[in-house]
Parts: sequence; C-alpha cells; structure tokens
Amino acid sequence: MSRTAPPVAGRAEDTAKLIQELQVDRHELEMQIESLRDANRELEASRDKYALLYDCAPVGYFSFDGEGRIRTVNLTGANLLKTESTGLIDLRFESFVAEEDRFVFTDFLRMVFQGRDKMTCRVKLSVKGSQPVYVRIEAMATGSGDECHAAMVDITERKRWEEFLRESEYNLAKAQSMSHVGSWRSDPLTGELRVSDELLRIMHLSREEATSEALAGLIHPEDRESVMALLQQGSEHGNNYEIEHRLLLRDGSSKWVSTIVEPSVNIARQVVKLYGTTQDITERKQSEVRLRNKSNELQAIFDAVNDGVIVFDHNGAIQHLNHICPQFFPQEVLSGGSCREVFHPDKLFSPLTCPVERALHGERVETSMVSEREGHNTRYIDVTANPIKDELGEKTRALVFLRDVTLKRLGEMQSIQTEKMSSIGVLATGIAHEINNPLTSVAGYAEALLRRFRDEPSLGSDFRLDDFPKYLEVIVREAYHCKAIIGSLLNFGRKSDGLIGSVNLNALLREILELLRHQPNYGDIEIVADLKESIPGILGDPSGLRQVFMNLLVNACQAVRDGGIVTVSTSCSDKDRAILVKVSDTGCGIAQDVIERIWDPFFTTKEVGKGVGLGLALSYSIVRRHSGEISVKSTVGEGSQFTVRLPLRGEQECGGAE
Repeated sequence: MSRTAPPVAGRAEDTAKLIQELQVDRHELEMQIESLRDANRELEASRDKYALLYDCAPVGYFSFDGEGRIRTVNLTGANLLKTESTGLIDLRFESFVAEEDRFVFTDFLRMVFQGRDKMTCRVKLSVKGSQPVYVRIEAMATGSGDECHAAMVDITERKRWEEFLRESEYNLAKAQSMSHVGSWRSDPLTGELRVSDELLRIMHLSREEATSEALAGLIHPEDRESVMALLQQGSEHGNNYEIEHRLLLRDGSSKWVSTIVEPSVNIARQVVKLYGTTQDITERKQSEVRLRNKSNELQAIFDAVNDGVIVFDHNGAIQHLNHICPQFFPQEVLSGGSCREVFHPDKLFSPLTCPVERALHGERVETSMVSEREGHNTRYIDVTANPIKDELGEKTRALVFLRDVTLKRLGEMQSIQTEKMSSIGVLATGIAHEINNPLTSVAGYAEALLRRFRDEPSLGSDFRLDDFPKYLEVIVREAYHCKAIIGSLLNFGRKSDGLIGSVNLNALLREILELLRHQPNYGDIEIVADLKESIPGILGDPSGLRQVFMNLLVNACQAVRDGGIVTVSTSCSDKDRAILVKVSDTGCGIAQDVIERIWDPFFTTKEVGKGVGLGLALSYSIVRRHSGEISVKSTVGEGSQFTVRLPLRGEQECGGAE
C-alpha cells in the first residue's frame, strides 16, 4: 500500500491544477464575452447616434436607382416631400418635381449615372397642399453603378432673397432714373470705378468710356479745382462732403449737379472705398433763377402799391411785405413776426377775429382794426385778407391788404355822432315825459312815508305799516324802469370807437324798440317785432349797427300815420350765408323817381327841421363796411320795406346762436 500512494497524490495535484486552469480560462472567457457585449452596446449606441444624425440632419438624403426610384430617404428628405418615409420607397422622385423642371431632373439623373462624378442641379418641388419649394440637389453614383446617393438642400428662402435683391436693384435703377440720381463707387487704392446706368445717362457716356479721368474731364473748368480738392480730402482723410457744381459735356451743353460723397474706412482709418451719388439739378437751378426773377417782380409790384401788403405763410408767419407796412406797425413786429403780433397780440389763438387765420382756412375776409402806437395818432385801417392756395391745396397762405382810412372813418364817426344827436333831440321830449311819471310816483310815495314817520313816531307798531311794502315795490319798480330807459339812451348816445366785436342783433333791436315805445308821437303806431331767437351773433361795430337800425325804424315810424304798423323781423339763411333784418311800414311809401337817390348824402324828402339827409347815406356806408347789403322796396301809398343783409362769419350756420 505504501508503494501505490505517490501516484494517487500526483493525479490529484494534476486534477486540481487542471481545474484551476479551467477556472482561469473561464474567467478570461467571461471577460472577453463582457468586452464583446460592451463593444456591441457601443456599436448599437453609435448606430443609433448616426441614425439620429442621419434622420435629423438639415439636409435631405436620398438614394435613387437608375430610373429615379427612391430606395432610401431620411426624415428631413421625407419632410421636404410632405410624406412619411416608408411611403416614399419605390416612388419615382420626378413625380414630386414641378412639371416645368421634370426634364431638368431626369436629364440631371442620367448624367449622374453616366459620369460617375458629383453633379448639382436646382429644381422646383410641387407638393399638394403646400407652397412650392426650391431645392439644390448634389448627387454621385456609387461604385457598382446601380444606384446614386443625393443630398437635397431647401433653397426657397435664398431664392426669395435673390428675387428680392433683383427686384430691389430694378427699383433702385428706376428710382435713380425718375429722380435723375446716379451712383458710383471708387477704390482709391486700385482705381477701380463702378457707375450706375443713370450716371452714364447724366454724363452722356457709354460704359466703356466711364473712367475716372473721363468723369473728371467733364467737370466745368471753373469748378474743377474745388471739386477735385474735396475729392482728394475724402480719399485721404475720409471726409464726407456735398457740393453743387457744373458739368461741361462733350456736346458743349452744361448741367448743374449735386454730388454727395461718403468714404468707407477700415479699422486702421484707411479709406478703402468712396461711395457717391450725383443728381442732375439743372431744372431746379433754372427754377430757382425764375423764382428769384419772379420774386423781384412781385417785390416791385408790392412796393408800387400805396396800401400795405403782407403775405403770411401757412403757419401765419410773415413771409413778404412792402415798404408801406412799417407805417402801420413797429419794425420789431414785422421782423419775423406772425399774425398774432399784428392782429391779436393779447391772444395766443383767435381764429374768429384774426383775418389771417380765417383766410388760411379758405375764407375771404373784410374787416377793420384800430392801430394805437405810443407817440402816434390813432389810425383806422381797413383789412382785406384773401387765401392763396398752392397747387396741392395743402399749405394755404394769406394775402392781406391794409388801407389807412383814418380820415374817412373819423368823418363817418363824426357824421354818425351828429345824426345821433339829431335823433336824440327828436326823442328827448318823449323820454322826458316817460321818465317824469315814475319820478312823480317815487316822489309822492317818498313824501307820504316821510310825513307819516315825522308826524306819528309810534307807527313802528302800527298795523298801518303793512302798506309800506306796497309803496316800496312801486318805488323799486319805477326806479328800475327809469334806469332801463336811461341806460338804453346812454348806449345809443355812446360814441363809436370803430372796433369790431360780437353783436347780438336781436338784443340790439330790442334796445332800440324800447326807446321808440316811449316816444309820445308814436303812441298810436303799432310796432311789431318778429325776432327769430336762433340766429347767431355776427362780427361788427355795435354802435354803427345800432345807428343803422335806429335810422330805419325812426324813418318807418315817421312815414306812417295814426293807426299804422311798423314791423321789424330777423331771419337767417344758410343758402345765402347771411342774416336778414327787415324793417317795413304801412306808410306813404317812396316815389320811384327818387328811390335811387335816397342813399345820396344830404338828400331828404322830409320837412325842414326833421332831418338833414345823412341817415340813409350813413346807414348804407356802415352796412357796406360790414360786407353787407341794404335794399329797399316801396310802393307809394302802401309803404316801404328795407332789408339789411349781413354775412355769416366763417363756417357759421343758422342752427343757433353762439
């Protein structure tokens, strides 16, 4: 037994060693398997990565067979064709190409398979339900020659920009042609010069003749030195400049041009390009000469007129004036002033009274004003303003004439005052009689009160004091009655200052009628007032208009006998743009052989002492000064009717009073 033990032990050792080696091999094999698994996972990840890149690339990838059928396509390519990828396999690509470009694509594909080189074409895709798409295709056949690989890029936006650029270049050329503006570009270092077609037309040169030397040679000899000096400064120092100069063309004609140059400099402040525009301004220069001649002509006309003449621009500023105007206004007002300083210095904006502002709105205005300057006599000026519309009707100007009518106006106001005094003399007896009654009542009741208080001191508790309020009511009523009469009389007698203001014709007529009703001689005359309450106010001289209607009403009352009727009415007409005041009577009338003479000064049909013949003449003058009209209709034995027509102001309507 001792002899067989060693071999058994050796086999056990060999078996253990073999098991150990097998375990090592198994471990190495497991490591190799794990390594292969890692490599496979990396390969799968890489394949997924590149598949994702392939599908999501901004370029459409296709493979075509020799007949143009689609074999493979990525997601971007399918999106270009608006179809799922699986639905595109084995479809002919040309079915997605617009009909006008299908031949281009089939010929391109044929050349790709024949040439085996990379080739490029551009086609338009037409897909149902979407806008046309423009693409660029680059394709190359494989080595086996049975298919080709193609990359497709959407160039629709680029196509649009190219079309927009071509359209812009076309529009620029048309704009330059219409405005006679040519452009050019010069490189100071290389001498390269590029010019537009319009510049060639301005210079009368062909494109082959357009060189820097040729352009410089066309500058007028008298202007060449200054133009070239500026060009040199622009080339050397990068200075922008603008200059107007002349050209002397080869055919001997000359032109005026305006040139603007803008240099382009690099980061080192070196001039690398000169960009310029040259505009033909010959017509403008000729127009300027004609305008200066016309301006001189107009100024000569202005200075020859004996009235003041001012032209205001569309903003109301003084544009032109003649030598008469400084006689009316200080030089500081006329120098760069406006209508505000001339006509309404106390108001920033006054369209209703300012003749210039009304004329700028298209209205012809006739008015008057008073000029009061320190150290000068008061002057009365008639103002006429007319609109001057331009051809476009946008920037209306105003032409204003100023006429000194001081002597005439003073004479009129003196005559008005004289006639007023005459009318007041006629009315004095009636006014005194009417005032006497309320004054008698006031005096009688006042004496009774004083007597009772003086004789009976205990009347403070007497019931008889209950009568005193009645007495006081009478006193107050009659006192105010007197005040109203005297106030109307004073208004009528107040001297006219010639100023224009807002006039309420109804109120003015009621004031006159109140005076006439107290005339004792007119007690048997029925005076009827038919005054339309909605008539608007007018601009006028209140004192002058008061005199007009007083004259007409007094004449009407004097023309009728006992039991006669005098009617005064007011109305407004949008059609005639005027307010009408009619004064009619049932009196003796006016004979036709003298009716045309009633407006003449000092002509009268009244008895001696009842009139001097100035009333109607002054009334006619006052109404005309208000741009109005006065007319008469009369029949002997039946009566007369005087009609005064006063124009509405601006855009006033008859709808209601202001």
